[in-house]
Amino acid sequence: MNSGIVIKNVNGYFYVQDEVCTVHECKVRGRIKKNKYSLLVGDRVEISDDGFVETILPRKNSMIRPAVANIDQVVLVVAAHEPDINLLLLNKMLVMIEHADIPIVLCINKCDLADSETDELVALYQSIGYTVITTSVYANLGIATLKEILSHKVTAFAGPSGVGKSSLLNAVDSKFAFQTGEVSDKIKRGKHTTRHASLFSLDDDSFIMDTPGFSAIEFSDISLERLPTLFPEFNNYVENCKFSPCYHEHEPVCGVKEAINSNRITPSRYAAYMSIRKDIQSQRKRF
Repeated sequence: MNSGIVIKNVNGYFYVQDEVCTVHECKVRGRIKKNKYSLLVGDRVEISDDGFVETILPRKNSMIRPAVANIDQVVLVVAAHEPDINLLLLNKMLVMIEHADIPIVLCINKCDLADSETDELVALYQSIGYTVITTSVYANLGIATLKEILSHKVTAFAGPSGVGKSSLLNAVDSKFAFQTGEVSDKIKRGKHTTRHASLFSLDDDSFIMDTPGFSAIEFSDISLERLPTLFPEFNNYVENCKFSPCYHEHEPVCGVKEAINSNRITPSRYAAYMSIRKDIQSQRKRF
């Protein structure tokens, strides 16, 4: 019996990489198919010598969109410029990942184009408590730091188009382009339209998740009560709110609104909170 991690699922076959980086093509036992959850990319499993997944080991987390398990962290990539940072989109993606309870590293790429606004952005998100790194493939800046962050972890990359995610990964390990191309050939679909998550191995226990799913903004499973807790800086001021729960909108004596008025919470963060709140309220009305 071997153990390993599911790195991809192609047409009902699951590919499992073991501790010595050998990849096994496996089918799933019927009793596992009937279990309460399906086998996911990222699952740690035990496999038999005849090529069957025998056991799914306990998960530490899982997601529906994308359908993955056991993600250690998300590296959320934006660009200093070209394209300029969309703060609303950035904050919405942070909230989505916070809701999944997965640690976040904010990577500001193309830092060779950085200016004073970029410096302010780094300071803002560091003050909130996020790990922030700056990188540039062009200037070979921050790549060693990124490699260190990726070591011994399963990492999902997310971010808008054009921010340089693929270039960053190729700078970390040149074989990444080969691996993505190889899988694209196998499933007869371009790598930018891949429908299923895949894990690509940097070494025996470091993996990169390739999927467009983390870039899709979805708030349907976030409640209005849960939303304020997904803005870490709000937690410093909720004890000063008169009501519990407080939605930090029209309530009197609100610690969060007082913090905004005194510039202790950045207006762009509160604007994102209100935008997501309206999205959730609109979804409730539709259903």
